Amino acid sequence: MSRYIYTLLILLLISCSETVSDCRQLSVTMEPYRYIVEAVAGDNWCVRSVVAKGANPETFDPTPSDILALSDSEVYFMVGGLGFEDAWKSRIADIHPDLKIVDTSIGVNRDKGDPHLWTSPDNVSIIAENICETLCRLDTLSAADYRRRLVSFKKSVQRTDSIITCKLRDCRSRAFLIFHPSLTYFSNRYGLSQIAIEHDGKEPSVFGMKSVTDSARLYGVKYILVQAEFDTRNAQAIANELGMQVVEIDPLNYDWHGEMLHIAEILSR
Repeated sequence: MSRYIYTLLILLLISCSETVSDCRQLSVTMEPYRYIVEAVAGDNWCVRSVVAKGANPETFDPTPSDILALSDSEVYFMVGGLGFEDAWKSRIADIHPDLKIVDTSIGVNRDKGDPHLWTSPDNVSIIAENICETLCRLDTLSAADYRRRLVSFKKSVQRTDSIITCKLRDCRSRAFLIFHPSLTYFSNRYGLSQIAIEHDGKEPSVFGMKSVTDSARLYGVKYILVQAEFDTRNAQAIANELGMQVVEIDPLNYDWHGEMLHIAEILSR
């Protein structure tokens, strides 16, 4: 569908729709960011995710309805660096010229191979600060409340970070095997080695697979981590060959604190 026709369709849908809400609206790309925004924004705003629970944001392609839903929002908080965000940013701006689009990754030391910035507590604190500053500029009367909630949220992030550090301090192996490399920032934060089977959406060659299995055996890895949004059949076949267990994680979980502790618990075994 051409850009012109798509834009025309969106504008037609907007003109035919009427949304009534007593709550000021914000949008985020995915569920972990809804969790962060709600923690800082409190009850002043309603927050929605563009990428629905269970969808894969790395292959996500917004529908006209997804774009239409942004019409009620005053701000769209982007992860920053996701493929569909980069591809759709200018189009969203054309369709919703009054929508403020914010890249929450400003100040984060990025790894181009992994967009899962929020798997590091340090990054989450920076993301929350960027969100808070935007809300303070947008709603100056409530700025003190946003900053107070930011301080409280960052303390809870620090507590989670401390718990994870303790859990992983004495684990025997500092390496883990994962199908899709989604824990780069988590690994960097806690001094772990992530051995990824898949890279850039591509399965490894025969030589690459041998390197992966050799590393897994060398480090005594017992589990293959897989994301809930991905097909697990290939991971299960590899696990059967190596005598390992497939364990599901969900970095896209709304409950950021709970999921980070869940991942740490698995890796500490």
